[in-house]
Amino acid sequence: MMQYVLSFFAVLVTIFVFFSKKVFNSFLYRTVLSVLMVAIYVVYLAPDVAITEAMLGALLTTFVYLLSFKIHSKLKVAVVRIPVICQKYQDTFAGIIPKILEDFSKEYNHKIEYVEVLTIGECMKLIEKGEVDLGITFKGDFKILDVPYYMVNNKELSYFELINLNSLSEIRKISNKVFYLTFSDKNSIEFMEFSSFYTQDYLKKILKNYKLGGI
Repeated sequence: MMQYVLSFFAVLVTIFVFFSKKVFNSFLYRTVLSVLMVAIYVVYLAPDVAITEAMLGALLTTFVYLLSFKIHSKLKVAVVRIPVICQKYQDTFAGIIPKILEDFSKEYNHKIEYVEVLTIGECMKLIEKGEVDLGITFKGDFKILDVPYYMVNNKELSYFELINLNSLSEIRKISNKVFYLTFSDKNSIEFMEFSSFYTQDYLKKILKNYKLGGI
């Protein structure tokens, strides 16, 4: 009976290995599969095969884990055009967040692919669905900047959008909103890398370059 249960779970985990979209998750599933196969061989009274499987599984898991750090991976990032925060010039994005992501991608050998949407809400939906790896949000993992928002002619505008206006009529400050970078998978290798990369000292340096220490 035990062998049937273990075999069922082995097949199930194998499916997860092949269809998982995240490298780190595949790595975890492969580790679980190796453990299950060792247990199956033990149940079938084949300890020599179980030992071999354990050794091969450990070697393969370690190899995949190390390789995942070295390969050139692509990160899909959901962004919204907001002056200073994230701007687009022809086919290139610039601003605080693109600068952070550029430095991060150089440090860990990632390629950044931007997915432009119209609102922060759309960014959040893409993140929740797992269609992007990370994106700009008003609540999330890594705080970027606290920005005042104003109501101008019944339209919400950020401080950076406001200073670009020619007319300053009917202006009323309504709130401060905090920009974050939010990851879709908190267990991903990229999330762990960014956690190590993104420090308060680094952020202060970036904001100082944009002269934004006191807004």
